[in-house]
Amino acid sequence: MAHSIYVRKIGDGCESSWRTLAHAIQTRSEAVMLARRLASSYPESGADPFKRVFWFRDRTGLHEIRASPES
Repeated sequence: MAHSIYVRKIGDGCESSWRTLAHAIQTRSEAVMLARRLASSYPESGADPFKRVFWFRDRTGLHEIRASPES
């Protein structure tokens, strides 16, 4: 089953919709690894195991990034 990576901006009292960042990734492990690496490419980043997402902060604010099966 193919997987996608989704990202959204959070914080400041708002949550944007999930946007597709990448798709047609062959396995879940590859998709999770890519999402983790993308998040960790920012100096301020981490993981939220309860929500199963990674997060990062850039100059525009706080973001969540996740890997999920394509629907």
